[in-house]
Order: sequence, then structure tokens, then C-alpha cells
Amino acid sequence: MIHLRLIPLARNAYPLLALVVLIGLGLSAAAIGQALVTAEIFAGIVTGLSLADITVWLVLLAAALCVRPALVFAREIAVHAVATRFKSALRARLLDAQAEAGPIALGRERSGHRQTLVTDAVENLEPYFGRYVPHLAVTALTSIAVVVALVVVDPVVGAVVGAVALAVPLAPRLWDKVLADRGDSHWQAYADLNADVVDSLRGMPTLKAFGAAGRRRAELARSSGGLLASTLRQLKVSLLESGLTALFLIAGPAIALAVGVARVGSGALDATALFTVTLLSFEAFRPFKELSGYWHAGYFGVAAGRRILPILDAPAPPEPTAASRSPELGAGAAIAASGLGFTYPEAETPALTELDFTIDAGSTVAIVGPSGSGKSTLASLLLRLALPTEGELRLGGVPTADLTREQCTDTAAVVSQAPLLFSGTVAENLRLVDPGADDAALRRALAAAGAAEVDDPRRGGLETPVGDGGALLSGGQRQRLAIARALLKDAPVLVLDEASSALDARREAEILNALGGRRTREGIPVTTVIIAHRIASIRRADRILVLDGGRLVESGDWDGLIEQDGLFARLERSQRTEAVV
Repeated sequence: MIHLRLIPLARNAYPLLALVVLIGLGLSAAAIGQALVTAEIFAGIVTGLSLADITVWLVLLAAALCVRPALVFAREIAVHAVATRFKSALRARLLDAQAEAGPIALGRERSGHRQTLVTDAVENLEPYFGRYVPHLAVTALTSIAVVVALVVVDPVVGAVVGAVALAVPLAPRLWDKVLADRGDSHWQAYADLNADVVDSLRGMPTLKAFGAAGRRRAELARSSGGLLASTLRQLKVSLLESGLTALFLIAGPAIALAVGVARVGSGALDATALFTVTLLSFEAFRPFKELSGYWHAGYFGVAAGRRILPILDAPAPPEPTAASRSPELGAGAAIAASGLGFTYPEAETPALTELDFTIDAGSTVAIVGPSGSGKSTLASLLLRLALPTEGELRLGGVPTADLTREQCTDTAAVVSQAPLLFSGTVAENLRLVDPGADDAALRRALAAAGAAEVDDPRRGGLETPVGDGGALLSGGQRQRLAIARALLKDAPVLVLDEASSALDARREAEILNALGGRRTREGIPVTTVIIAHRIASIRRADRILVLDGGRLVESGDWDGLIEQDGLFARLERSQRTEAVV
């Protein structure tokens, strides 16, 4: 059952859940005690006992009336403690799972869907775990205890109440499958609408620029209408379940009373015991009423939990297959591939096939090729965002399969074509990789990246705000600031994945040429890998690797590749012709 599979999601809150159950049992005990005491008082009044004779029962009734609110208050405090611990722990697990999956896996899913799982899905699971699951245990134990007590009073009445009580949770299960399917459809419609809204907000400048805001608004209205229709379909089944449950909750005590009256009429049950039978039968069904309310409050979370489970149950990223050792990049090969191949999940064709190459430490190597040739995939493999599906990729002489992701990211710094800048200042974005760097170090990194103008005293210098996602900077400034951040990391391998595409050709060439021949603080030569689309910018690279269709088709220096008159030469001529035109 899905419910049994969901229970481990709250493993961090098990002790608190047990406390909620204990408090709930205390409440049931107080309610049952109040019912028994009330029955004794009624019986005493009917039989003509004096006030003095029932004083003890009145005191016990007053005590029960005082204890129950106190226990309700304690239960609410415990439920909120469960919610806090459960939501914090589950969100941490979800974020950790998404971080472990990496951008390659996450790229197949809309960001709005992921956001909905982390926020709304966890939020809707709170009443399921905080109230429904504990009260399910309380309901079962309370009903069993009350039925046993009724059997002691009268076996016939006890058997009838037990049968009706058993039907209350079992009857609605007849259409659980329908409710589950509609719950999944409802959650999907909700998640799709949220993803559409997130995409619309992120793309608002583009929508306005192309005059597409009105069409997008109409699409959101259709998505909203789909969510409404899905909600109503689910409510139809849900209300049917609620109506049947309510019928049992009313019919149960009524049937118990009718059977009790018949037993009194036959002389099998004392008349005064009818009070006990009636009040106890109410207590047998009272927990089911609360349980039904908690179920409807938390059911949306159950549908969400079905989406969370696959993420948490996904196979963990493979650990290093050998004793982990750090890459050695002081000399020799910094990066080497042997029969390297990689195929994306669910892809029909490989992105990389049988790559064999070596990049010496301290050299500057360019990787070029048509779009889709596998250049960025190679950068992802260097960071161990995925492992090769064939062959191996070695970093500092160690296969990436034998390194942890942290070792790979410590060794290689990658700057992408569209780098992410965080809202804040220039200094805050730079210190993201080196919190202890002083202002002088930040300015040296900016100068090395050709971004000295970002440190403009008239705008605030290093405290200049960059805006949300770097919106207050130009595209070229964002890229150069990201390069400066990578330089500040001081990694022995620097990978620039189209990282200067927003710059003019002259400045791009100046920056790329300036990056060669550097060393880290430990004196290790820095290996620079330039993944470039603009051919003219890599003229001074020590070596050029040319990819096409995921294969290495050419390798050599600029002059040699031009003389070969192969793919590289054709790319260079086509770009030169475009530049002239």
C-alpha cells in the first residue's frame, strides 16, 4: 500500500509521532472515562440516588472535563513539533537528492515541478503525518478497547458495534483506486499550473518583447481551468466517501442503542446499563469522525508523496570504485580520455563515442565543433556530474569513477556560457568560492578576467549590486565576473565552456590569451580548456581538438589543422566569411 511506503518519509519524527499517539490515547482514555462516569451519574439519578451518593462521580466528571482540554493543548504542541521536524528533514532530503542527481538529471524536469515538490508537496504531507497517521493508531486502539468493554457489558451489543466499526474504514476502500487516480491527476494539474506560472514570471521580459503576454495569459487560464476541473472530479469521489463515513458514524450509535433497547426488553441487559452501552458506542465511533477530517486534510499530500518517493528512492550516485586518491596535476597528463563514451538517460544515440586524447598539465587546449557535437557534455563529465557509460576519463591520472564529486569540482573550475550570479554585490559573488579573500585578491581576479570596470568606485566598487541573476550587468560583464570567480577558486584545471561568447572578438582573444601560463598558489601549472564556438579566439591555443557527432575527428595546432583542410578549416572559413559579410 502507498501508505506503508510513505511512512519512512517521517522517520526523523518517529519519537514525536509516538508522543502524539500517546497523548491521543490519553485523550481517548479521558473521553471513555467521562462516558463511564456520565453513565454512572445518569443511572444514579434514574435509580434515585442522593446527591451525596453521586458526588464522587461528579468530581471525576469535573476532572475529566479539565483533563481533556489540557491534553488537546499538549497534542497540538506535539503536532506542531512533528510538523517542524518532518518538514525540515524531508525538504533537506529532497534538496540533497536533487543535488546528488545533478543538473543532467534535473534538466529533464521543469523547475516549477521541482519547486512544487519541495514546497507544496511537503506542506501538504504535514497534516497526513502530523494528524492522520497518529490518529489512525489512536482510532484503532480506542475502538478495540471500547468494543472489548462493550463485550464485557453485553456480548451481543459489543459484536454489533464491532462489526459496524469495522465497516467504517473498510467500505471507502472500495473506490481507493479511483480516488488515487484522481488524486494523481489533481496533483499533476496543480504542478503543471505552478510550473507554467514560474516559467511565465522568469520569461516575462521575453513575453513582453514579443507581444506574447496575452497568449501566455490565455494559456495560464486554460491551465487554471484544468486544475479546477480536476479538483471537482476528485471532490465528487471524496464527498461520496465522506457521506458514507458520516452515515456509519450516525448509524453506528443508533444501531447500538436499538440493539441495547431490544436486549433490555428481553431481560438480557439491565436497564441502567443502557446508559453505558449508548455512551460507549458514541466513543467507539468518535475517533472515526476526527480521522475522516484528518484524512481529507492530508490526502492531497498522499498524491504528492507518490511523486516524492521516486526521487528519494532513486539509485544513489555510484561511489568511487577504488580507494579514493587525489588527482596529481603537477606534471604529465592533466586530463586523459580512453575509449570515452557517454549516452544520456533515455537517449537513443550517444553524445560521446570512443574519445581518445591527452591534455598535458599547464597547456591551453581548445575544443571546437558544430553545435551538439558533445563539447559541453565533456565538461559535465569532468565535474563528475555523470560517469562515462563507456571507457574512462582521467583527471590528474585518476579515473573520475575513482574520485568523489567534491574532488572533481575542487580540481576543475567550469565557467558556462550563461553563468549564474546571485543577488548581492560583486564582492559577495566572488567570495562565494573563497570567503576569506581580501579586496586586493578580488581586484586581481577581476583584472585577470578583464572585468576591472566592474569595480567602478562611482557605482560602489566591489560593493556594486549585480541585481537578480546579474540583471544590472551586461552579458559580457556577467561572463567576465564569472571567470574572475573561477580564477579566485584557484583550481588547477580551468574549463571555459563558451564563457566569453558575449564579448567582442578582440576582448575575448585578449582574455583567453591572458589566461595561459598561470599557476596556482601551490605552484601547480593551470591547465586551461577552452570550449569555443568562435574559431578566431583560439588561434594561440597549444592544441585544438575537433569534435563532430560526439567523435574526435581532428587534433592538432591551428596551422596544422588549417593545412589539413578538414572540418576545422571549413568552420574557420565559414566564420571568416560571415564576419566579412
